[in-house]
Amino acid sequence: RKFGLRNVSIYGDYRQLLKNADIDAVWILTPPDTHVRIVMEALNNEKHALCEKPIATSSSEAQLIKDALEQGSRSKHQVLMPAHNFIFTPCFELALKYIGEGAIGDIKEIYGRAVSNLMFYRAVTDFRLRAKGGVAEDQLPHVIYLSQDLCGQIRRITSISPHSEKRPIYEDIEVEVEFEGGVKGKLSAAWSSGVPYFKLSVKGSSGSIYMDLLREPFTLTLIKGGEGRVIRLKPRITQYLDVFLGRHPSYRNEHEHFVRVVKGLEEQRVRVEDGLNLARALEMVINAIEERPHVGLRGGERVSIVRVNGDIKSSVRRAIELLGGLNIPRGARVIVKPNVCFWKNTSGMIITDPRLLEAVLSIVKEKSDRITVVESDNNSGTAERRLERSGVMEVIERCGVEFVNLSRDECEEHEVAGFKMHIPKTVLEADFLINLPKIKTCSVANTVISISMKNMFGVISDRRKTVFHEKLLDILLYVNRIVRQDLIIVDGIIGMEGLGPVWGKPVNLNIIVSGLNPVTVDAVCCRIIGINPYSVSLLWRAYKMGMGEIDPKRIEVLGERIEDVERSFSRPTLLADNIVGMIRAALKTYL
Repeated sequence: RKFGLRNVSIYGDYRQLLKNADIDAVWILTPPDTHVRIVMEALNNEKHALCEKPIATSSSEAQLIKDALEQGSRSKHQVLMPAHNFIFTPCFELALKYIGEGAIGDIKEIYGRAVSNLMFYRAVTDFRLRAKGGVAEDQLPHVIYLSQDLCGQIRRITSISPHSEKRPIYEDIEVEVEFEGGVKGKLSAAWSSGVPYFKLSVKGSSGSIYMDLLREPFTLTLIKGGEGRVIRLKPRITQYLDVFLGRHPSYRNEHEHFVRVVKGLEEQRVRVEDGLNLARALEMVINAIEERPHVGLRGGERVSIVRVNGDIKSSVRRAIELLGGLNIPRGARVIVKPNVCFWKNTSGMIITDPRLLEAVLSIVKEKSDRITVVESDNNSGTAERRLERSGVMEVIERCGVEFVNLSRDECEEHEVAGFKMHIPKTVLEADFLINLPKIKTCSVANTVISISMKNMFGVISDRRKTVFHEKLLDILLYVNRIVRQDLIIVDGIIGMEGLGPVWGKPVNLNIIVSGLNPVTVDAVCCRIIGINPYSVSLLWRAYKMGMGEIDPKRIEVLGERIEDVERSFSRPTLLADNIVGMIRAALKTYL
């Protein structure tokens, strides 16, 4: 219907399409982690293919594709072309012509920056936010393949600066490189809320060239002898209009070239070797990021610890002030996620203290009147049942805020570690999300702790969450990457040690721990309760993925010192004391 086509065959499996459809060529426009298997299937079924960048997520995968193509092409003409579309932008093609004619002399330096707006992408599962390298895997490849087309293969990375601000994932990256011929490069990419652009500047021994391939694809500035000359192949307003309407010339030029290559009418401009070189360079970038775990989460390394001495509201306010205040835009929709995993708060140790929730809601109402408390169904019952029986619903009603059962909310389907799960749009589209976890140890699936990251398990709308325990760490890492948390306030008034998250023993800590990054907050909480965060697989993996900081030397602790509030918790093991504590908790709950 979308394309006005009739007599269309529909396939639910790409393998069946490649095997049975009467087609000569395919365009592969799927998430990067699917490219290698679809490309290999296309080659096995003797189909020509144009594959989105990067053609593979590692150099070994790209080499596998290259070898398979070379074996198949010995007996037949088969085209596999990496989709490096900006190479076909008119201003870049013109730049190549001038550079080839010696207009700027020998290339000495190259600067490139690609900036995109995620609002332009509305995929049900946004693979850009799932990518290990964030924007480094999404936008930086464009800058890399153009630079390598001009300067040859990147030989080494001299410096790298990945940054994240609103999400626990890289949103901005700057990479300084050296190419094989000695050319120096400064390449960067970012996600932004503004208008996208793609700027490229090439400096030579006798001049330079500047272009914005995205906004003005038909415009080139040539600077020579201190004077600049603007060359426009098309009026500026027409260029802007074409780009705004989705008619960027590089896509059509690339597709027409691919078809002509398939028909044997042109030499292939972008070859598999170019895709392999891009994969190698991208692999260097990702490796450099992983070797540099301190990721500059601006503000995310600050954690406050405040004692609670009777007045919980004043303690919460103090914790927030230490972090720089409650930076909620006026009128923003604020989502508050307490931990209400059970229907009874036995000994005050299982769920977020209702008094803490009430204090937070009261403070947040000073900034916004659009506040929603959320929870989802689980094996302990519906969210409504748990909130009503635990007294949390009474707090919500007294504060005059909205409650949403996430299990009844509109959701997006996500596939993680072989499981299909559903994440509510209420949390994905929140203007400001406050996570209110409880400080507890946890005996479930080797998580060890149940604090900030674990509380995000409760935003999944599926009621039968226990089926996810098989891959719980993978799922927690994924959810904490795509659900932005703007403020974490941990209930450490009464914690739980031993066989949590329900059948443990109460511990009076009388503190509130707050921060801006769930990984960093959990690391500080671990120090407080005598657990080495490096020994917690969830935190270690999050740290290596660049999601947050766990090194105490790189975390600024505000307010109370860890040494002054620490109390060693019993780990979640089947020791006699923990079993006794479990029995006592059960008796108090049900008798």
